Amino acid sequence: MKHLNKKSELEKTIAAGIHGAPELRPDEKRRYLGFFRERVIEAVTFDQLRTKAGLKVMMEALKDPRAVELLIRQEARGTAMPLIVEARRRGVDFTIVSDPNFVGEVAAALVAADAVDIAELYAEK
Repeated sequence: MKHLNKKSELEKTIAAGIHGAPELRPDEKRRYLGFFRERVIEAVTFDQLRTKAGLKVMMEALKDPRAVELLIRQEARGTAMPLIVEARRRGVDFTIVSDPNFVGEVAAALVAADAVDIAELYAEK
């Protein structure tokens, strides 16, 4: 780590240009479809999304006034169509996301603009 601190500003700028800016908690963002866990109001896995209970959990979460965007993984687009319809009805933006670097089984996530205090997400059960 000492080696990083001794780099000149030019070396840091060149490294950022080549490798991109350093990212905060990239593993967490890959798990929650590009967002930090602290901003996720609710999330469901692929298996949960295929059940009535999983859909109901997300439908209820869409009523949360803090919700600003519904993220749906490309592979779950067909299964998540009822959520897309509900999000549009409630004026919540939705985005279909696809990134080969995503990890885990989260198929859909509802996020807030700021950090929320949600102790456990449905997807974590």
